[in-house]
Amino acid sequence: MTGQIGASEDDHRVEEAAGWVARLQSRDATEEDQRGFQDWLKRDPANQAAFEELRLLWGELQAVPVPSDRLKKLRRPRAAIIGNIVALALIATLATILYQMGVVDRLRADHYTSVGEVAHFTLDDGTRIDLNTDSAVRVLYSATERRIELLRGEAFFEVTHNPARPFVVDDGSLSATALGTRYGVRRDESFGGAAQVEEGRVEVASAHARVVLGPGEMARLTRDGKLDVETGDVSGRSAWRDGKLVFSGQPLRDVLEILERYRHGRIVVLDDAAASLKVSGIFDLHDTDEALHVLETSLPVAITHLTGMIVMVRSR
Repeated sequence: MTGQIGASEDDHRVEEAAGWVARLQSRDATEEDQRGFQDWLKRDPANQAAFEELRLLWGELQAVPVPSDRLKKLRRPRAAIIGNIVALALIATLATILYQMGVVDRLRADHYTSVGEVAHFTLDDGTRIDLNTDSAVRVLYSATERRIELLRGEAFFEVTHNPARPFVVDDGSLSATALGTRYGVRRDESFGGAAQVEEGRVEVASAHARVVLGPGEMARLTRDGKLDVETGDVSGRSAWRDGKLVFSGQPLRDVLEILERYRHGRIVVLDDAAASLKVSGIFDLHDTDEALHVLETSLPVAITHLTGMIVMVRSR
């Protein structure tokens, strides 16, 4: 595996916090665990905020109901049953958290980036890959095909031409085959992905549709399985490759959703009036706090940092 060795400092903090949540909620937690936890909290003020965020994520699990028919079948103390349910729910929740954090995908990947990081790699055949924030890819080259699995996030490819070995990017919902080109693919965990072409042509295929894109075109998989093709500023959309985020008349809700990809935690818009404001500008993706400050000073919105991981945006 190549790429950044280990997670970023923030990634590591969240992983440690998840571990402490699991350990302290266990019935086997000891006084030594408690002392270790207190030492960890004192090590960095940000540790407390990370722990509280993850503790709240699973806090309601203790209210999980125990099915009555299950109680009749299992002749064990009620406390033990509830304890096992909560323990299993906690394990499932922490597994989900680790997956959302990208830990699972990074373990599977050949190249990856952490939140807020953009990286560039050159493959054995000379093809260049630019990885956006929180992204991961597997490289599956064979004698007859060059296949890339986009496990999460977004990647841009400058493909070395080789008709004998087609270059295919697969994100699990669609595949994009290069016909000699420069193009990007983004994975959308909600229902599907998108591909956009800067140069050359790309054949994009899903389970039910197939299109060939030219320069300046983008195909997005819709919820009904179709490929929606549109034209636009592909260079602007891929400005992240140079450390920039470019917006031209986009709703604030979309801008904040993109900024959120480059930082840990959530950005929440409290009202539609604020969410609908139009934004145009160029921002440094490595300094999202400064981007939020610029938005607050240039738009009629107030921005509140509740913790290190929650930002609230509302009209003023």
